[in-house]
Amino acid sequence: MQLPSQPTLRHRVEFRLFRAFDRLLSAFPRTTVQAVGQGLGALAFHLDRRHRKVAIENILASDLGFDEAKAREVAKASFRHFGALLLSSIPLMHAEPLELDALVKVEGLEHFDVAAAEGKGFIQLTGHYGNWEAIALAQSRHGRCLAVIARELDNPLLEPELVRLRRRFGNEVIPKDGGVRGALKALKAGKGVGFLMDQDALGMGGFVKFMGRWASTFLTAGTLAVKFDLPILPVFSWPEPDGTIIVRFEAPFHAPLSGDLNRDVWTATQAMARRIEDQVRKDPRWWFWMHRRFKTQPRDGQTVPPQEWVESYSAAFPPQA
Repeated sequence: MQLPSQPTLRHRVEFRLFRAFDRLLSAFPRTTVQAVGQGLGALAFHLDRRHRKVAIENILASDLGFDEAKAREVAKASFRHFGALLLSSIPLMHAEPLELDALVKVEGLEHFDVAAAEGKGFIQLTGHYGNWEAIALAQSRHGRCLAVIARELDNPLLEPELVRLRRRFGNEVIPKDGGVRGALKALKAGKGVGFLMDQDALGMGGFVKFMGRWASTFLTAGTLAVKFDLPILPVFSWPEPDGTIIVRFEAPFHAPLSGDLNRDVWTATQAMARRIEDQVRKDPRWWFWMHRRFKTQPRDGQTVPPQEWVESYSAAFPPQA
């Protein structure tokens, strides 16, 4: 979307509110900010009937096997988590290096180094799970920078603020408009490109299995991984009971190549969706259940992959123990 050339009155009001809110949050301890955020999330769970319904329906329709009471419990925990995340994200991005080190514990950086050592760039994979902003911020603090594709904010006064914070320790921000071109440039320079792979792609994606259901998923990351035989580096984060955040990199992997581009892109995309699914199953409370991830279903000419592809995928990527 093209941003307006001149800020409107609404943009100026939003910017002033952001500045005031930012100063207010910085005056309180981190634990207080998180507790208030959790309280606001719990309040939203009770007041926001539409998103509460979406979250509970998503959980019940998944293959987690939860009953309605358990689904409601997980949905409420997810609301509380994202309330805390929303309120604490700006203070987190302002955190000084030593403060950030105390708050975010990074594990598995050797896997980042293995992926980077191939020298042709790589796909860094995560989802709307835990705190994805903390991932990018903390890894760049440790000298492992990447390029992140991000949609520009509608407010032209707030957008530079967000970009500045995301670039603090050396990360690159690629605007979503023209994101493929920017991703190719970053890969050519040997950088990792970050993708969040768990959003509904509407009619622009391909169907992969996710949490027991078909889900329309963007194919960009899978296409890049296959065309350039790139390593895929999964990384996830989650909060600990004491309020700290764990960021853990997993071992990189390559998608198998058969020579059939469409098949290989689907296989790579399914493998990435499966990695996110595996993490969600470990603790469903930290995933963004209130998003209508499964809104787009196979119909109107949109087809699921051939059974042969599904079977060969299952052979190449057996379920984790």
